[in-house]
Amino acid sequence: MRVVGLASLVICAAVGISHGQPADSTLSPGVQPAPPVQAGEPVLPQQLDGRRAVRGCAVGETCATPAATLKEIDVELFPRPGASPWLDERAPAPSRLEAGPARIVKRPSELRPDQPWLDQLELPDLPVRWSQKLVDYLVFYKNDPRGRAIISGWLVDQGRYKKLLEDHLRRAKLPLDLMYVAMIESSYDNNTLSSAGALGLWQFMPEGGKIYGLRQDRWVDERKDPLRSTIAQMDYFADLYQRFGDWHIALAAFNVGYGAMLRSIARYNTNDYYQLCEYENAVPWETCLYTPKVLATAIVGRNRALFGMDKLKVLPGETWEEVAVPASLPLSILARAAGTSDAEIKRLNPQLRRGRTPPGEAGYVVRVPVGTKAETQRRIVELQTEWDNHDAYVVAHGERFEDIATTFGISRPALRRLNGVEHESEVTGGTVLVVPRVSPEQRAKNRAKAKSKLLGSGVDQKDGEPLIVPVPDKNFVAEGKRRVFYRVVTGDTVKSIAKAFGVTRKQLELWNGLDEVANLHPKMVLVAWVSPTFDADARKVSLLDDQDLIVVTRGSPEHLDLAEARTGRVRVEYVATKQEKLSEIAKRYGMGSHDLARINRISFRTVLEKGDKIIVYQVADPKRSARAEEQWKKTPRARRGKVSNQRAQTTASKPREDSGDDDDDDNDNTEAPADGPVTRPGQADQVPSSRGNKGGR
Repeated sequence: MRVVGLASLVICAAVGISHGQPADSTLSPGVQPAPPVQAGEPVLPQQLDGRRAVRGCAVGETCATPAATLKEIDVELFPRPGASPWLDERAPAPSRLEAGPARIVKRPSELRPDQPWLDQLELPDLPVRWSQKLVDYLVFYKNDPRGRAIISGWLVDQGRYKKLLEDHLRRAKLPLDLMYVAMIESSYDNNTLSSAGALGLWQFMPEGGKIYGLRQDRWVDERKDPLRSTIAQMDYFADLYQRFGDWHIALAAFNVGYGAMLRSIARYNTNDYYQLCEYENAVPWETCLYTPKVLATAIVGRNRALFGMDKLKVLPGETWEEVAVPASLPLSILARAAGTSDAEIKRLNPQLRRGRTPPGEAGYVVRVPVGTKAETQRRIVELQTEWDNHDAYVVAHGERFEDIATTFGISRPALRRLNGVEHESEVTGGTVLVVPRVSPEQRAKNRAKAKSKLLGSGVDQKDGEPLIVPVPDKNFVAEGKRRVFYRVVTGDTVKSIAKAFGVTRKQLELWNGLDEVANLHPKMVLVAWVSPTFDADARKVSLLDDQDLIVVTRGSPEHLDLAEARTGRVRVEYVATKQEKLSEIAKRYGMGSHDLARINRISFRTVLEKGDKIIVYQVADPKRSARAEEQWKKTPRARRGKVSNQRAQTTASKPREDSGDDDDDDNDNTEAPADGPVTRPGQADQVPSSRGNKGGR
């Protein structure tokens, strides 16, 4: 209650303000009747549609999924050990948990005398032990509006797969009420993905799916296939029961993992699920709720009338017909052939991840609506021209996505769309892609073009020039091994490349001077030493032809000379003839003093003494790169022509003519330098041409 002082009320009245009501501009001047002492709660003119957009659901509705709501209820009914006292205060703990060992009774009403209907329940074909958790879940599903909403929604959705699950459980001679495990796991939604990576109707983890034969690759994930995952789950249930011999603990093992359950049994020396739940750190809190939760839903399913669920209109059961289709058929074409929607085909085939059947697999079986099989088969032939122009292509390790696009005459975005590729890093060695059908002749031409693009993608490199490959030591030889070169592509890791070459990660890091934790990046070229019998084609590895490479020792004068030649500059050794500031020398060559200092690893404030030597970069071909052009513009005009005698050694390109207004600067190239002499540094007496010395080959 909010009480407003009299003085405040008088002031409010004087300015025409009332609490909870708009100001009345029609009031006459003068003293007004005193407003009520207790003001009404303001009613705000909210936009409910706007709030719906913010909330994600209508005002007054619960936005959370049934599974998320049930997790909140789990904490409310059965707080975790050591749970927040605030949480305990918020939820007045309807459960009656004993301080001692779990109480197991003959009749459920012994735990809830106020709920006599509990003794009238028909029991499922799973064994039932009446515990406090089980009884409280049943009361929650019957009496709590949240529980009724959750269980009614689940029972409606169960209609889609009830017959499928019952048929397979009956065939496997398993309790039929195990179908309620799928209710708890996924709410009968094939697309349910847990934060831990469990997927599908039965929430198979990747490794579990592999054990039970569920295919998982780029194109197909059968954990989402309701039929195949159910077949696998039958064997999983049978194996768990074979191991534990009791459904209470077998269900718990399904939740926590059979290995964890075996460790708990050994640690506490009991195979009683309910006893294990009473010990500290024996079984996770969620697992102690799991078996009662499954049993509670199964009991509700057996007693729908008693829980007021007998009038629900459940979803019709999923039915389909199967059709074998050509390789890599888009689901959109399949939908047209079947006379149905894309969404319907995708719903019937949730295991297909990329909107089409797997490439290179003619005869792949897909599902179509009942009654459309014959028409689908006929129409697929009629639509052949729309799908019969693609092939399957296995990507080699080291093959760039753009090279594949060039080879098959398709743009990179179109190739991504064709294969449902969101990020090109998804495409690694061994990936199967759908590609347009191209004649062998055209493919060969396109591949040559792709190779040229690959080699021309080096730093400061032009098409047709060899690729410079710096290695720790170009003269290193691994006895009995053959040297090969590999171009890193998006998504590569040291581990994946080492595996492709059959070498260790440590070896690859040593040969290439790699940091053991840093990532690889496209445009890097790695050297590997492999067996003389190494078959790149058999291993699906794309290698560089060393005839197209110049191998140099990383950081050597040879490497630096070649690298700068690619930018259109020459490395020269400058010898000071007097005391000179570094900034003055830099200015003569169009360089910055900080850049010159960095190149020589000295301070930009350095003053050279007579005879001191430094390295400077002099422009030889301003057309070669933007960097050279920028430096050329900063070079004093009187010096621009003085490098003409070196141009033939660095590049075949002619120097760009000066476009300035002065016409006397370009004729200065016969003059001797006004400053100190320059010579080629170290062993680089001549810069090789673009196809010159391929050192180390």
